[in-house]
Amino acid sequence: METKWLEDFVSLAETRSFSRSAQLRHVTQPAFSRRIQSLEAWAGADLVNRSSYPTTLTPAGEALYVQAMALLQALHNTRDMVREYGLAEKDLMTLIDPSSQNT
Repeated sequence: METKWLEDFVSLAETRSFSRSAQLRHVTQPAFSRRIQSLEAWAGADLVNRSSYPTTLTPAGEALYVQAMALLQALHNTRDMVREYGLAEKDLMTLIDPSSQNT
């Protein structure tokens, strides 16, 4: 499973359109559809009701949407936290060795 599949799925849930989501995610519509199908295969359930327009989520899709939002937020929060550690280490190195500021 790839995080971009979750990001694609969230986009689809919010736009309710395969073509619009593909455009927003900067991929072709067939590629976008394959990514959603890959997520469904990974999940083991249909997530999208393709027989309706605009697109709707199945009950499994609704459940995954809530979890996907939480997972993606947690990932972004973790990345931000790790970056802060990196910045703090860089600042510490500058305090220890002011010449490291030029590298």
